[in-house]
Amino acid sequence: MILTVTLNPSVDKIFRIPGFKLGTFNNASEVMTQPGGKGINVAMMLNVLGHDVVAMGFAGNGPGRMVQDVLREVGITTSFTPLEGKTRTNYAIVDSEAGTVTQVRQDGPSVTPSDLEQLRRTYERLLDSAEMVIIAGSLPPGAEPSFCAELVRLAVHQGVRVALNVRRRVLAAALPAKPFLTEPDLRSVEKYNEYDVRKHEGRVSLVRELARDTQLAVVNAGSEVLLVSGEEAYSIQVPACELLGRIRLDDALIAGMIDSAIAGGAVSEIGRRGVAATIAAAASPTGQFASREDIEACIERTEVKPLA
Repeated sequence: MILTVTLNPSVDKIFRIPGFKLGTFNNASEVMTQPGGKGINVAMMLNVLGHDVVAMGFAGNGPGRMVQDVLREVGITTSFTPLEGKTRTNYAIVDSEAGTVTQVRQDGPSVTPSDLEQLRRTYERLLDSAEMVIIAGSLPPGAEPSFCAELVRLAVHQGVRVALNVRRRVLAAALPAKPFLTEPDLRSVEKYNEYDVRKHEGRVSLVRELARDTQLAVVNAGSEVLLVSGEEAYSIQVPACELLGRIRLDDALIAGMIDSAIAGGAVSEIGRRGVAATIAAAASPTGQFASREDIEACIERTEVKPLA
């Protein structure tokens, strides 16, 4: 069983508005409403790939019930800790004429020490059946990076591999626990520690630093994915993605890499299949691939090169 942890899930409303203009009336050609949050996106994708997935995290009232209902409808087991506040709703405006995606995000409902303790107990119980844990996305107000680090330590102590796709402060707190896979969330980030991640050289330095504390370090810059594991290091160019695909690029990458890692894939193959998953997701109307065959069809479009 794969356990996904989404501490700050959302409902995502995506508006397709060609020629979007500020300060005036706009017509949406299409509106999509989907469960959101990085861990939930990964859970949906791994479920498509045939894995037994349990999704957990916090779920508030209103939209939080919709998130759980949709997950259960597609066959994902849910074990969310209830909150009194409402699960957040995030918005994205996709303008195909301008080639832009404009996103508006909320912080989400606050959590209390009691909420955190209840989630931790659920997490410890589910660890007994987990072969892999994925912790992805932002923290809700009231949760500190140390809480995420504790979740990593609990899993590693039980011999369960952990994949992390989180922001810098959370990742820094969790790295000493030695997660299996580490990918920093670089959205809207120009510098990560002292590294300029807008430049290839800065990304190379970052991924090599992360590799000191994790078995597989990954840096995703959108146009390229870098992987380092021990003495192995690779660069994979990512073909230009459709606009909607950009929203879930990291999530498809994580899902594809985890699927390959569980199957025992080599490091280069893990990267190849992760990038193939992003290409497949970008081609989908919903930003999520529909089958394993979708990924297989994109394998030939990936080129893995040794990282100098």
